Amino acid sequence: MSYRFTYRPYRRKFIRPLRTALGEWREREGFILRIEAESGAIGYGEVAPIPEFGSESLDVAREYLEGLASGNSLIGAEQVPCCAFAVSSALQQIAEPEVELGVMELAGLLPAGLGALAVAERRVADGYDTLKWKIGVESVAMEQAVFERMDQSLPQGVRIRLDANGSWDLNTWCRWQDFLCERRERLDYVEQPLPVGEEMVMGELMRASGLPIALDESLQGQAGRELLRSGEWSGPLVVKPALMGDLQVLADELAPVAEQVVLSSVFETRVGLMAARALLACLPLCQRAHGFDTGNMFSDVLSWESQSVSIQGPATTDTFEQVWHSLPFPSN
Repeated sequence: MSYRFTYRPYRRKFIRPLRTALGEWREREGFILRIEAESGAIGYGEVAPIPEFGSESLDVAREYLEGLASGNSLIGAEQVPCCAFAVSSALQQIAEPEVELGVMELAGLLPAGLGALAVAERRVADGYDTLKWKIGVESVAMEQAVFERMDQSLPQGVRIRLDANGSWDLNTWCRWQDFLCERRERLDYVEQPLPVGEEMVMGELMRASGLPIALDESLQGQAGRELLRSGEWSGPLVVKPALMGDLQVLADELAPVAEQVVLSSVFETRVGLMAARALLACLPLCQRAHGFDTGNMFSDVLSWESQSVSIQGPATTDTFEQVWHSLPFPSN
């Protein structure tokens, strides 16, 4: 079967810059891919790179998409995991347009710093029982003081994930370890405390302290894929589908470790989100709250319409076409 490939770029500003241990993020750029089969069936995919996480750059992604559109691609799909994700999810839509998408339960995203306090209260009032907080942005003393206030004010049963984005060193871990051990009922897990390459050390810290450690950045690239094998890592596995290549290959890799998997956003549009939901539908044992509470960070029409503790409902053609037609500058 032959296909026609077209794509359009997007650029969307965060309502407020996203502050993480890696710095500030003010706008999100990417591409929406449209594939039309000779039968007339249409599928959409999203290319949302984050080179800092090991993906291709925007320029390399654009070059690959230009090659697809012209029928003359010179870049192998293994070099462009975000593009491979987009192509595979669009082709899956064409092959299976009526896939049943289940409910995706969400963890509420908190801003860095003192702003987490008020947002945590609102998220819990909205029904969230799992919260994710970006740390490594302010001083350890300040962040521990904020955590302590949340621990005292939030209802029992609400758990907090701490995402350090690989910004800690061993000294910082030691400063947090005793603090968290005294409050372990509030902690869901610590996400990527140490930089990529320190996985053995993080495993030893997890065993010695009893505190759960999740891997995120460490899972990118071929070396990271090895950590997705059953038995390689005992803690949670935070997987960003949009950065990890072919959707079906990823589903097959994750099936044996599905109970450990937390799916996570790269601040994609609803197109990428629906592909992540399609992946989740292949993993019935994946029952954790997922990191896609991102729609309220933008003020455009590209996000999922409903913002609540879960994402549900079908992905219709209109869902994707609204995004496509809102992008005014087709590439070809």
